[in-house]
Amino acid sequence: MALGRFASQLEECSKRKGRLLKPSLSCYDLLPAINMKPSVLWSVWVLGVALESLLLVRAVASRWWRRYPFFFAYVASVFVQEVSLLVIFLLKFKYYASFYWYGEFISLLIGCGVSWEIFRQVLGRFPGAGRMARNVLLFALIMVCTKGVVDACNGSAPLPSTAIELERNLRAIQAVSLIVLAVFATYYAIPMGRNIKGIFVGYGLFIGTSVMTLTLLAALGETFQKVWVFLQPFCYAAVLGIWCTALWKYEDGRQLESQAKIEEDYQSLVLVARKGLLQARTFLSKGMRP
Repeated sequence: MALGRFASQLEECSKRKGRLLKPSLSCYDLLPAINMKPSVLWSVWVLGVALESLLLVRAVASRWWRRYPFFFAYVASVFVQEVSLLVIFLLKFKYYASFYWYGEFISLLIGCGVSWEIFRQVLGRFPGAGRMARNVLLFALIMVCTKGVVDACNGSAPLPSTAIELERNLRAIQAVSLIVLAVFATYYAIPMGRNIKGIFVGYGLFIGTSVMTLTLLAALGETFQKVWVFLQPFCYAAVLGIWCTALWKYEDGRQLESQAKIEEDYQSLVLVARKGLLQARTFLSKGMRP
């Protein structure tokens, strides 16, 4: 009953201000959810915040945050942003948009760190292949971020449009890279501990739904938004449930042994590439001689 009264008060406040609060900047998209019952909307919001709080408490208690610092920082940043945006929405609404877009950019960058961390953990026992995969991912992310910053500085598009395009591009790169990593991990039977497997599955699901949302929203507009707005909060709650279950107890994945041949294949690929470069250099040098 108390939650229902609180939700009704927030809805009335939102309508007076001409919009509905977006409870979670990087997880929910509830701005147009006017038709959703306030008690349901805020029950899901409270559930998400509660699961994030539980996840952070377990991170400190079991000390897995030391092994997964980017993931811990991501969950902590989302939690802080949710609570902060709620306070700003109620007390200083004129600052809401500015804080929202700054927070969105910060969470997006930390999210890229989560993808890089997944690569580092899964391929940690394979220094050559892991280094190459992380460098390729990092290069692609830097290129997309650079383009977004240049577009924002040039003013070629409004900040919201630039931010949405940047988010879509970064999410797409992360989605493709995580799919490729999953294929390689399956093909080479790379062992993964319970913790990193949970982070991988949960974050992959979150990234996949985010890319689908941004793509279909751009194609279908409000038609898709009205449907997805009811499903997205529950999807993120499911992701938090996966993370809480997988990370409830710390597991040292470094103790897992691997017989994967990915490093041998990487070394063979390096030798072939060096041989090809040497042959190309020899051919060019002969062609330049008079």
